[in-house]
Amino acid sequence: MGNVGAGSGGSARGTAPPCDRRRVGRGWAAVWLAAAALVTVPTVSGAAPQQAPTAGARSAAQAGVPEQAPRQPTSAGEDCNTKVSPDPKSGSRNGAAVKKIKDRGRLIAGVAQNSNLWSHRNAKGELAGFDIDLVKQLADFLLGDREAVEFRTVPVDRRQQALEYGEVDVLVQAMPITCRALKGTPEEPAVDFSSPYFETGQRVLVPEHSDITGFNRTLKGKTVCTAYGSSGYELLSGEGQEEYGAWMRGRPGALDCLMLLQLSRVDAVLTDSGLAAGLAAQEDGTRLVGPQIGEDSYGVAVKHGTDDLLRVVNGTLEKAGESAWQKSYDRWLKDWLGPAEPPAPQYG
Repeated sequence: MGNVGAGSGGSARGTAPPCDRRRVGRGWAAVWLAAAALVTVPTVSGAAPQQAPTAGARSAAQAGVPEQAPRQPTSAGEDCNTKVSPDPKSGSRNGAAVKKIKDRGRLIAGVAQNSNLWSHRNAKGELAGFDIDLVKQLADFLLGDREAVEFRTVPVDRRQQALEYGEVDVLVQAMPITCRALKGTPEEPAVDFSSPYFETGQRVLVPEHSDITGFNRTLKGKTVCTAYGSSGYELLSGEGQEEYGAWMRGRPGALDCLMLLQLSRVDAVLTDSGLAAGLAAQEDGTRLVGPQIGEDSYGVAVKHGTDDLLRVVNGTLEKAGESAWQKSYDRWLKDWLGPAEPPAPQYG
């Protein structure tokens, strides 16, 4: 797949069924999504659900409460191949990890529940989105039943631990494949990734009448919000400040940044193009500007060493690439990111 949305000066807004892309009036979209996130869903190890900050959190931001300390940024320059994964035909696809799922009779998938277009609650309170479609395809491939899934909300800062401790079988959470996650750290166990199922990069989200045109000199003197430890964090820490004169404001996640944009406390948001599409879709009066910056890939994460399960996931992605991927993309993301095709698998 090529760089989705690259070169676009704004988002192409199309008409979508109300049940799929529910739009909410300007300034209230994130509040609605935060309320939706409070719908009960199992969480790993008693961790708090991954959800949007509440109105109380926004009041604290207005009051100037100090922000959370930045997480360690990812290291984009490390020497590793983030797109190579085991060939589904190269070995066993029925080892201990797969047998455990089959014996249980259901797949336990770690997901988000407030990531619009990817994994969010629709008007009926059901999880829906591109990632949810993929989980159901995996359950069908493994168990012959798309509905044989137990969804568990996994906070971003516990994703790798949730896999290591067996709290979930897979993570399908628009999770970037990084050398840091592949190698692990003392705090975050190493995980393995599938072949990429989505290629992305950084995009800039601005209010509709902003004079910012992308990741360029129009950012001079402007405050841009991005998630701690993200590719955007690295860009704003380096080139964004040194060359373009942007001021960075880090927050735990993209939804936190959207709330600051709603409150006019920042001038723009820099995040993955896929997540940016979800923010633009839920918030009237915003648009994506400029071309995509850099290249990142989303992958399905599994516990390190569970190659049998990884081969099953890669086999599912191959099968989905025949038609299911395109149908899901066209339903959820095409209106915002333009035409695209599934990434070609790379095995090794």
